[in-house]
Amino acid sequence: MLKRVEQIKKLDADWMHSEFYPAASDAEIADFEQRMQIAIPESYKAFLRIANGASLFGGDCILYSADCGGRCKIGDDLSEGNVPKALLIVGIYHTQHICYDERYGSFFFYEYEDYERIKEECPEFSDFAEVLDYLIDVASA
Repeated sequence: MLKRVEQIKKLDADWMHSEFYPAASDAEIADFEQRMQIAIPESYKAFLRIANGASLFGGDCILYSADCGGRCKIGDDLSEGNVPKALLIVGIYHTQHICYDERYGSFFFYEYEDYERIKEECPEFSDFAEVLDYLIDVASA
């Protein structure tokens, strides 16, 4: 995970500046999960232990944190309820929410359509490291 964060930091042209927030402790993550009654996927916890949220590529992508601190927190739905409740929102990329679906154990990019109908069309990733790899590939192209 740290290798991917370092790769993103290197993609720092004028408009692509990325900012990573200070790491969350295991206690902060556990407290957040308990307070919000949310189970954060292990691969996202690994990211939070390095950076408790981030603003990537000039703000094109926001990765949510386990605390408010003036930033978006895990589970925030900026779509006014258009994201199904079964999905855990961990960030946003352009107009798509980056979500985790515990039922399938996968992350994917979701935009406001019938999820069950379009699931096969959504980029899907088995863990959060793959999400970062995808974002790095798109930003590097």
